[in-house]
Amino acid sequence: MYTIYQVENGDTLASVASKFGITVNDLSNLNGIMVGSILSPGDFIVVPKMYMENPYFKEYTVKKGDNVYEIAKKYNVNPSQLLKLNGLNNTDIIYPNQKIMIPRNNVSFYITEMDDTLNNVIKDLKVSANEIAKQNPTIYLTNDQLIVYKK
Repeated sequence: MYTIYQVENGDTLASVASKFGITVNDLSNLNGIMVGSILSPGDFIVVPKMYMENPYFKEYTVKKGDNVYEIAKKYNVNPSQLLKLNGLNNTDIIYPNQKIMIPRNNVSFYITEMDDTLNNVIKDLKVSANEIAKQNPTIYLTNDQLIVYKK
């Protein structure tokens, strides 16, 4: 994944490469510029998107023989919620090396369905409405809204 970076005063190809954890050669190839090129403040270049760890979910790499139901059981997650979280249907097949999101330890989540109520969410997450509201400042209970709770 990539993003656009605006060159700042004093930036060099090497300093930008270092900032984004990429080699100078890879950065120059990515942008079609020569290694010795001088960057001008205000120029735009393509850089890798910096990875920021998600506090609620982590990436799981599917292994040969895995299925959604076993993964859900292993991580104590409702299989249908795990499917929804990953944009999958119950007829979709997962495959080795595919990346899916799973909740981190002490994180519960709920993805709303049509006609859901806050009582459904409270019952499923086993937590008070106040605790849910503290961690989810905007709750509409529209279809497919992600609601998280970190213990």
